[in-house]
Amino acid sequence: MNKKFLVLLMTIGLSIVACGKNDDFYNEDNGCGVSLEECPSECDIAEESLLTAEDDKLEVTIENEKENISFSILDDGKTVLDKLGEPASKTDDGDYHTNKYSNSGELTYCTEGDTTEIVEFKSFSNDWKTSKGITVGSTIDEILKAYGESACEYESEDGEHIISYTYENGYSIYFTINDNNEVAFFQMCIGRG
Repeated sequence: MNKKFLVLLMTIGLSIVACGKNDDFYNEDNGCGVSLEECPSECDIAEESLLTAEDDKLEVTIENEKENISFSILDDGKTVLDKLGEPASKTDDGDYHTNKYSNSGELTYCTEGDTTEIVEFKSFSNDWKTSKGITVGSTIDEILKAYGESACEYESEDGEHIISYTYENGYSIYFTINDNNEVAFFQMCIGRG
């Protein structure tokens, strides 16, 4: 009986070690209160419909060539804030903060103690583009060519047409489409709507 108990404890211990923090960090509550359910969405994505990426950080990298800024929403929050510089305006809501930048980028992040983590980045300008080259003004055809068919397209409560991509490692990319079938703005966020 004692040998069985010892084997069980060793198995549990190895499982705990194997499940330490890794690239799936954002699949769980990460201390800032950000979880899988944070991204708003009208779709209920089945587990088998979640996307995978060859490189998670690259998949959610945003670039502004004019200002020579590039970062991933999976990067350390303090590093991203340093890269973006002083915001044009800032809103605080407890541990959550939203910085608006003059280059039409908007970053929401959370802080807990010494930890700063990105929650969401929104772009309202063609100065910003995704790692696959999609930006404000890109067409639906360009989105589909870059990202493939989406398991989730819907109309928001505000009547906006949204194409979203949800990934198994805990992040989502949303493209809001205008009446000309072009991207009006895009956002990348931690969580699976």
